[in-house]
Parts: sequence; C-alpha cells; structure tokens
Amino acid sequence: MKTLLQARGASLQALFFVVICIALMIVDHRFHHLEVVRANISLALTPLRYLVSLPATGGNWLNDWYTSHTELLNENEKLRAEGRILNARLQKLEILSEENARLRSLLGSARKLSDDVIVAELMSVDQNPYRQLIEINRGSSDGVEIGHAVIDDFGIMGQVIHVNAQSATTILISDPEHAIPVQFVRSGTRSVAFGRGSTSQLELRYLPATADIKIDDELVTSGLGGRFPADYPVARVTAIKEDLVRGFVTVFAQPKARLDSSREVLVIKPR
Repeated sequence: MKTLLQARGASLQALFFVVICIALMIVDHRFHHLEVVRANISLALTPLRYLVSLPATGGNWLNDWYTSHTELLNENEKLRAEGRILNARLQKLEILSEENARLRSLLGSARKLSDDVIVAELMSVDQNPYRQLIEINRGSSDGVEIGHAVIDDFGIMGQVIHVNAQSATTILISDPEHAIPVQFVRSGTRSVAFGRGSTSQLELRYLPATADIKIDDELVTSGLGGRFPADYPVARVTAIKEDLVRGFVTVFAQPKARLDSSREVLVIKPR
C-alpha cells in the first residue's frame, strides 16, 4: 500500500511539473515574459560553453598553426633555393659580361694591328717553374703555323711551337727556355728578355752599367730574329740590380700580358 501511495505521489508531482511547464510555455509564447530570464541564463552559461568547446577550438588552432608553420618553412626553403639559382645565374651573367668586355678589348686591339690575326681561346694550361705552356683551340686548319706570335689585349704572351689540325701549343715568354728580343722605348737600348719560370717576371742579363735604364721603362719587341713583329708591348721594368765587380746590370721586368689569367688570345700572322 505504501508503494502504491509513493507511486501516486510521484505521478502527481510529475503531472504538476508538466502543468507548470505548459503554463510557462503558453505565457512565454503569448507575452514573452521569460525572454529576459532566458537571455540572462544564456549569458551565465556562455563561459561554460566556451570551456566545453575549448578542446576542439584549441585542436583546430594548433592544427592551423602547424599547417601555417609548415607552409612557411616550405615556402622559405623554396625561396632560398630560387635565390641560390638566381644568384648563380647572376654570377654567370657577370662572368659573361666580363668575357664580352675582354673580347671587345681583344677585338679592339686586333683592329689596331697591321698584321692579320686569328682569335683563339685557351684549352689547357701547363705552368710550373720549369715549363710555361698553353694550348689554344686553333691549329693548322685555321692558318696557325710554328713561330707565330701570340698576344692578348695587353701584350706579347709567347709563340707557337707545336701545331695540330685543331690546336696549337704556345710557349710563354716566362718559360725558362724562352728568350725574346726587346727594346727600351725611352732610350732605344736593345736587349733580350729571358723567362724565369714565373708569369710575373722576366730577366734582362748583362746590360752595360752605363745603359740608360730606369724603373717603369717600357719594353717592346725589337723585331730582331724574325719571330716577333716589332713594337709590340712586352714588359715594364720593375727592378735594376747592379754588379759593380763585373760592370754589368741585370734588369727585372713584369710582363704586360696577363700570362696567368687571359682566356682569349690573338695569333699574329705576319704579312
């Protein structure tokens, strides 16, 4: 009996709450009296809603941050790679620009010459204290012959000693076994310049102590011997050493030609 009474009491309570809910719904629908209450409750529950959605929001934020960070890293790496490529291309353009300038200078020198010339490029270099040789990409098929002088746009470099169909070997004036007849421009004194195995120095031996020689005197080819045409720049005097016992003077001179750096040369074909 007690259980039945408890069940009836619970049913009556439920019915009571249902009636109240229905009444509140009717009142709210017709008169909107609960709108303020609903707004206040929603405002009070706002922090709770943010707290409940925080894990999902934080996960999305972390995902967006990681994606953006990865994209930025990839983009930076791509930009760095493109920068390296552009820098390499720029260096190549600078090299080509310098090469064009050298060719223009070389061709300008060729136009000033009275002799016929052949434009050539270096293929290989063999430079040591005992041998100073270069290989050029012009040979007998281009008209190159043994004995032809080779110059760059600054002065005499050497002469051809071996010729093939498509290439030729040139001995530089700095080779220890090479000698070139020269003349001092200022005084007219004639001598012979010997190679010393260094591209930066030639040696003129056994000049008279009374010879009129000064530092910075210019040396040109004298034309004697028939190998080198006359009046081509050879070297500039850098040092004078006197031998008071024997009464001689030794002169050291720096070649005008860029023996260790020129890439384009002219082979002179005397008329």
